[in-house]
Amino acid sequence: MPSKLLFKGDKPKKKKRTHKETEDDGDDLAIMAAGDPRGWVFPEDILEINGPSYIILPTEPLSCLAWHPAAQKVYAAPIDLPQAPEGHDELSTAEILSTLEPTDVNTVWVVSRLSGSEDVISLRSSSGTFLSAPPSGVLSATTPSRGPLEAFVPLLTPASSSSGSSSSSSAFPTLHLKTNSLTFLSSSSAAGLGSKVELRADADTAGAQEGLRIKCQREFVLRARLEKEDAKGGDGGSGKVRRMLDGGAKAGSLEDEMNRNRDAQTWGAGRVVVSKGDRKEVKKARAEGRLAEAMLDRRAAMKSDRYAK
Repeated sequence: MPSKLLFKGDKPKKKKRTHKETEDDGDDLAIMAAGDPRGWVFPEDILEINGPSYIILPTEPLSCLAWHPAAQKVYAAPIDLPQAPEGHDELSTAEILSTLEPTDVNTVWVVSRLSGSEDVISLRSSSGTFLSAPPSGVLSATTPSRGPLEAFVPLLTPASSSSGSSSSSSAFPTLHLKTNSLTFLSSSSAAGLGSKVELRADADTAGAQEGLRIKCQREFVLRARLEKEDAKGGDGGSGKVRRMLDGGAKAGSLEDEMNRNRDAQTWGAGRVVVSKGDRKEVKKARAEGRLAEAMLDRRAAMKSDRYAK
């Protein structure tokens, strides 16, 4: 395509600055915030690995890391895989991974960090005990408090886009858990379907048998992404999303006033009337602890309640 002719003395036309990337980030956050906060998603960053987590093991068929409170042992629990609807092709590995969710509380591990050690995590079981990896490599979860043996360093490999297909399992990040002994958590099974899976924590290198998948609850992943946006120094459209998470609007804002009017001042089939000049007065009344009195005065002044006069 030929370029436009330019003449000497012509001023270059200024291009309008767009904030498409910022808006896209805000849209992505808003879409995530609109979902079920208790839903399960794949984290894309180490700091997003937090809260209740579901660890999927690289076994065939797929299994997950689980805790047996009665037997006091860590084991690989089988997963009930979703089935494709009748008349459709079988589900791909990526489709199966994207739909998997825990169905038993004993397959959920709560990830937490100590203050000042963001790169080290611990995994708490459903019984309140912590996953432990001694130098012998035998996993257990009977310790009620965390120490060096209960510390794991998560190494997250980003999803691969080189495959070009969303049907591959490489479309999701891979997690390796490094122990205090500088070894890795691994899973292995003998040849044959239905063979017992052995869980160990003494693998010297991170290979295919050490590549785990982890899903965390959407609420915790979203909060981590909002904190990342705040660290960048920009809103990125996250202000409204944060208010959605916190369950309220900024004090004294128009959104805050409309919410309060809906709660205390609506009439006529839920009609909301917003004043123009006294939002500052309401904000001041809230700070002074006389918000209820101020709202009654407003109802009388706006004639929204004849009994408030």
